[in-house]
Amino acid sequence: MKLSTVTLGAAFLLAACGGPQTSELPDDSVIKGVSYVGASVSDLDKTAELYSASVDLAVVDDAPIRENPLFDQVVGRDGVEAETRMMRSVNAQVRFMSFANQSEEAKATPHMDVQGPGIMHVCYQVDQETQAYDKFLAGGAQYLGDRELQQLNPKNPVYYGYSRDFDGLIAEIEEVDIAQLDLPTPPKNKYRIRHVSLATPDIDRLIGFYSVLLGQPEPRRFGQWPFFRMGGEKSDKVGGLDGGEGEAAWFQIRNLELEMFEFHSHPTEDRETPRPIDAFGYNMIVLDVSDMAAARELFVKAGGTVVTEPGPMDGGEIMFGRDPDGNLIGLQTAPTDALVSSRNFKNNGIE
Repeated sequence: MKLSTVTLGAAFLLAACGGPQTSELPDDSVIKGVSYVGASVSDLDKTAELYSASVDLAVVDDAPIRENPLFDQVVGRDGVEAETRMMRSVNAQVRFMSFANQSEEAKATPHMDVQGPGIMHVCYQVDQETQAYDKFLAGGAQYLGDRELQQLNPKNPVYYGYSRDFDGLIAEIEEVDIAQLDLPTPPKNKYRIRHVSLATPDIDRLIGFYSVLLGQPEPRRFGQWPFFRMGGEKSDKVGGLDGGEGEAAWFQIRNLELEMFEFHSHPTEDRETPRPIDAFGYNMIVLDVSDMAAARELFVKAGGTVVTEPGPMDGGEIMFGRDPDGNLIGLQTAPTDALVSSRNFKNNGIE
């Protein structure tokens, strides 16, 4: 892909960050992309205002979930009701959910730590001119490390910061100084969701699972322990961990990157029981699949645990399972023009 045809999050990221690129889904994969990342929040209107004003997510749908036995089974109780709001960037979307009658277990569940375990953050990559990080903080979010964004590599004009919103959701903001890249054609899009991140107690175990599920045996990796270490003072100022060190890997699931990180300095423990879906925070990753039976078979072969068999939802069919870390994964089939389909995004948000 030539730089003159590249947009935010794709080609200019390559120029800014360098290094090997994430492997792509094979053409014959039954996994076609990421339908959405789910998150439980307290107030849909307040959440929508923050993410619209700071990272340019657009509301594309409001829909309730109620009287759905399959969703009741996932949550673990009968009569579950949730109002949901789908918000979309140029390449991916987040489905915010506000649950009625939040469970006592969910109320007692603390916010997700940077080191997890679980779905730790969503990363938004933006043009520095947007000042998205400052807007996020002005909207009520709190920074986790240093108040100022950090440039981790002086050769790359990318500035990083972690912040936590009023419901505990962590957002990573990557602001890219486009002017320093000296691109022949400026990016068309100033905002993009770059990745969803999993904090894991065992990165090799998780890589093994997703390598089979996605058909990508060689993800991009960095900081393989103990020979190389990701960390340092500037990294501490980003994530707020003192002496944080670890290793990471990335898979490209067509329209959205899946990041996984193991902190060796702050070891992540396996959860004894899954995190409640209605606890505030990220609660699921839903994958767009072309063949439900084949996807289910592959999910089990990879080492996943089935939670529900396929059932109707959102104009299509969905089943839920958990990866080896207990993260809730949805496998969903739907018409390609359906709201939940990852194939809504023309050329993965690159036009």
